[in-house]
Amino acid sequence: MDSNAQPYLDLLNVRYLHAFKGKQANATPFNHLYIGSDIPVRFKSGAIILISPFFENWNIDSAGNKNFLPAVSSIALPVGVFFPLSNKWSMNITAIARINGQDIDINDASQIGGIVFASYQRKAGQKFRLGVYVNNDFFGVFVIPLVGMDWRIDSNNYLFGLLPGRLTFEHKLSGNLYAGATFRAITNSYRLSNGNYLRIDDNQLSAFLDFYPAKRVVVTLEPGYGIFRKLRSGYGRNKNYITDYNWDDGLFIKLSASYRIRL
Repeated sequence: MDSNAQPYLDLLNVRYLHAFKGKQANATPFNHLYIGSDIPVRFKSGAIILISPFFENWNIDSAGNKNFLPAVSSIALPVGVFFPLSNKWSMNITAIARINGQDIDINDASQIGGIVFASYQRKAGQKFRLGVYVNNDFFGVFVIPLVGMDWRIDSNNYLFGLLPGRLTFEHKLSGNLYAGATFRAITNSYRLSNGNYLRIDDNQLSAFLDFYPAKRVVVTLEPGYGIFRKLRSGYGRNKNYITDYNWDDGLFIKLSASYRIRL
């Protein structure tokens, strides 16, 4: 789930996350790779089309049970339209086509979803958002309401995001150094080669440090902790879970590099 409710655009973003094995036996380590881009097209009317293709891969350490926890990947193409409704109100409609699976198979692993949210500008530098996210997941239609904000608190502090997907607090330390904290909630499903699906749920709390070695190049260090994690395998579209596995909480470290344009 990605709303692009943020004060910058990453024309290119590469993220690598490593989650460590925890003290509990089921605190499974994993690696996650994300490569994505935000490509805006602005019109004279004030409308903006945002094309945000991305690739991601989950590689979960499952010892000998690779049928349950194989490496899974996603190729996705979100296309969003942002347009003003009035001086105070604006609308975002984003369609998301993706292929999620152990194998990249358009016939068996495709999903269609989308995000719709309205933004209300209460005053300069402060917007509130309300909307809904819908995705045709392999376990059934996943629908969740969204609430968020885009708030420039002052020249050094920013709060932005769209919950439950993401909420970020950013503080400017200097001209090339930012720090803050982020919450992310992840729910995705992937088609397995045996016909079942794997559902991944993760909730990530993290602190981050952004360093700009050049004006539009940023390198990020982001340590954090995952909570309320779950891995579920099943079949059909009625949440027919064969396995419901408590993934357990645990530490992770994330490294990112981006070519970023601040708005």
